[in-house]
Parts: sequence; structure tokens; C-alpha cells
Amino acid sequence: MKRFFHAAAAVLVLAAGAVLAVPNADAKGLRLFDFKPGEFANVVTGGSARYHLAYTLTNAGEEARKPAVRVELRTETDKTYGDHFDAAAAKLAADAAGRETPYQSSAQIRRSDLEGGASIDRLEQIGRIDPNADEHEVSVYVLSDPIERTTKGVFSERRVLVLKFSRAGDEYDRQDDPIRLVSSKEELEGEPTLIHGGD
Repeated sequence: MKRFFHAAAAVLVLAAGAVLAVPNADAKGLRLFDFKPGEFANVVTGGSARYHLAYTLTNAGEEARKPAVRVELRTETDKTYGDHFDAAAAKLAADAAGRETPYQSSAQIRRSDLEGGASIDRLEQIGRIDPNADEHEVSVYVLSDPIERTTKGVFSERRVLVLKFSRAGDEYDRQDDPIRLVSSKEELEGEPTLIHGGD
């Protein structure tokens, strides 16, 4: 049985791929936001390791808009995790990053406009994750406008940025094992839906 909980905080640093941003070249929908991943890390609170992914979100347009970006984590052990705000863990993460101000929750950020070209540092809190999982797939939604206009008509489509992370190490002290970014790719989830035909 793999042991997961430990009394010390651990920071899992991404490989050089952490500087990757959302690829723009192959995107067909209007880019709304650019996404740059930071550290996939954990802090320990309440005797448990709580994981999070830091990232920088930039408004790719000229007009202010509310960032409705959604992040979801899936593991090869068939577990799915969404945003899980924990004020105590967010404070520890902010202290570890040397921030003077705490990270805002997703709800707080979605209520405020992000000016054109402006950026904001975010912390996607995942909470406790399966200690048996070695492969972690992070899907980032709503980075592009879902409406695609072509000569064949207007379509609704869902583009998603897929970040794949891998955790090395043995079954002990899992929170100390590094989780590294191994790939970043934008994909089309499902099939485009025709809204109305072209001319």
C-alpha cells in the first residue's frame, strides 16, 4: 500500500517545459486567453498534502473580459478533480511563492474583468489526489471562443489545452516525488456542432 501523507511540505517543480504557453499557430477559434503553467506543487495542511497548479493567465484581446477559464485534472487511476479552494492551503502556497497578497479563488476572479493584454497569477487548487497515480492530465477549458465561423457555416466547438504531467519515484513519501510536465497540446474535444449553414 502506498503511503501518501507526510508532515512536511514539498514543492514539485516542473521541467523546462514550464515556460510553454498555449500554442496559437493551430488554434482556429478566436483566442481569448493565453495560459502559461507554473509549478505543480503541494503544501501540507491538516496533516495532508494539498496539490495545486500555479499559472499565469493573459487576456489575449484588446477588450476587457471576465476569465471563465476552467481547469480539470484526470489521473490514469480513473480519478477526476476540479477546483477545490482551501484558504489555508492558498495562504501557505502564497507564502512559499513569496507573494505579499494571497491568491484569489476562481469565483473571485470570474467576477472581475481582466483588461486587454493584462495578466493575472492564479492558483488552481486541486486538493488531495490519488497517491497511486503517476500520470496526471490537466485540461484547460475556455481559452478560445467556442464559435467558429467558416465558409461552410457557423460551428460550435470545444477546444482544450491538454497538459500531461508524470510523477517519478517509488511508493514511499509520494508528496516528495517530482511531477514534471511532459507535453502540452491543444485538442478539439468531441465533434464541432453546426449552428447554421454557410452561404
